[in-house]
Amino acid sequence: MTFLIILAMIVCVIALVITLALTKAQDPNYGSQRTIKNLSYIYIGLIPVIVIVIGVFWMFL
Repeated sequence: MTFLIILAMIVCVIALVITLALTKAQDPNYGSQRTIKNLSYIYIGLIPVIVIVIGVFWMFL
């Protein structure tokens, strides 16, 4: 169990370092309208998936 906790902490630290390294680069094509539109598509696509997953878990629990 201790091994898994240490492994999870190492993965989290590596993910944090990679995330911080990637956020230093600036995107010259950044636009808030485009970003809002893309996030809206993601959320609209995820809502049915989340509802289905919750329904499946509800049926089998």
